[in-house]
Amino acid sequence: MQGNNAHRKMEALQGAVAKIDRRHASFMRHAQLPQQGSDRAIRFDIAAIDHVFKDGFAAFALHEVRCSLTRDIGAASGFLIGLLAGCLQHRHGRIVWICDPACHLDGGQLFPAGLSMFGLDPARLVMVHPADFKAALWASDEAANCSDLAGIVFQVKGNPASFDMTATRRLMLKAQQNGLFVSILRQGGDEEANAAATRWHVRAQPSAADPEFERGIGLLRLNLALERNRNGQTGHWIIAWNQQKNGFEHVPTDYVDRPAVPFDRSDGAPQMGQVMAFERAS
Repeated sequence: MQGNNAHRKMEALQGAVAKIDRRHASFMRHAQLPQQGSDRAIRFDIAAIDHVFKDGFAAFALHEVRCSLTRDIGAASGFLIGLLAGCLQHRHGRIVWICDPACHLDGGQLFPAGLSMFGLDPARLVMVHPADFKAALWASDEAANCSDLAGIVFQVKGNPASFDMTATRRLMLKAQQNGLFVSILRQGGDEEANAAATRWHVRAQPSAADPEFERGIGLLRLNLALERNRNGQTGHWIIAWNQQKNGFEHVPTDYVDRPAVPFDRSDGAPQMGQVMAFERAS
């Protein structure tokens, strides 16, 4: 009797291993498929950032763009839209933008003219407005199963507990399998561990004066920090969106860009304030 049980357990184990092997083989076939006339890696044409991504930015994966304060959601959205336009300019298909209902309360909605300013055709965008976050998470999973799409944006408010490592890992695997650009746009949220290949933190930066128009406002500037990079270094830059060139450009600053230093590492101990001798005074 014990011998039969051991034999059945061995057969069940062999069957489970065979299923894993078949799934792995299927995943590898998807991973090696050409991407409809588009390379799997792109370049920013900014030397300081391209140096961080030595083999190019892996477009068809899961990425995260976040802003700590809701007031910077416009800056974060602008960077993501410019990134989408650059990654998907040679890729056909729609882009599905799924929005957590909580984002509308203080984040507003996308403006078609603004999308065009960042080089993205508004006609390519399909907006999904679910009733609650659970439905939004379901919609993102279902959209990631569609290989005919070009990209997916999942906009979330803060750090929902149900959007954990397991949920982001599902999106990451589906992005790689189906060759999709999938991004988390985190509005007013903190950094947290997930399966994203990169995590970018974006803040609005004051623009310079326009060189051609008196009292005019110059190019839109962004304070950009690469907080996580699975395949390389991190970094911190000031960039601008040049609508005429339809791309980002580096803005020289007084400080030196240091891509090899993690974004959140302190340069030294903070200075202490004045020390009061309360015991003596009493």
